[in-house]
Amino acid sequence: MHTVTEALTEALTESVTLYASPGACSLVTMIALEHARVPYTLRNVILAKGEHKRPEYLAINPKGKVPALNLNGRVITETPAILIALNSAWPQVRLFPESVDSIQRFSDLSYLASGVHPLVTRYCRPDLIAGDALVTEVKERAETALAGIFSQLDATLTHQPYWYGDSWSAMDAYWFWVIRRLTGAGFALNTYQHVTMYFEHMHTLDAVELALKHSTVRHP
Repeated sequence: MHTVTEALTEALTESVTLYASPGACSLVTMIALEHARVPYTLRNVILAKGEHKRPEYLAINPKGKVPALNLNGRVITETPAILIALNSAWPQVRLFPESVDSIQRFSDLSYLASGVHPLVTRYCRPDLIAGDALVTEVKERAETALAGIFSQLDATLTHQPYWYGDSWSAMDAYWFWVIRRLTGAGFALNTYQHVTMYFEHMHTLDAVELALKHSTVRHP
């Protein structure tokens, strides 16, 4: 069995490039990479400038979205797949607790990616979903649905610091981005005491601090 030190030494021989955009969900992958202490090259693809639709990026990811991770020449897209790939490549850094089996990991990541993430978009950018006449309705419906989700999350965090109890995981990185994106668009946390404390604590983690710092620096 490899030690963490051996795993990090092996990581130096890996080729890892992350295509990301400040503020986007690619922050989740950045946090995971920083937690794993895997050296990587960061390539910014600025969504606001339409760089994700340019031919040079579409040649990398035809979906025209971020994140995209080039791992030893293989491009992996979609946050759940990227997190699973990173955990498989470097299991020693434990992006998921060993006590959580693969089925539960898939289930939880799918919940965030398909059940929560779309609501974040509807709340933050309802204009991408509907015309001007329906923007307010789309946002309000998303807010109502998110209130139920956050009530459940708050209850989960009542007696434990992380999604999986005492063990930090990539799920917490994903939740951090969700909360950060929503609060940045005006979603109030004042009725979710434990979520608020969770979010504040996440800001103190080295991996989060480094990812936020790097995401604000203009890279080629």
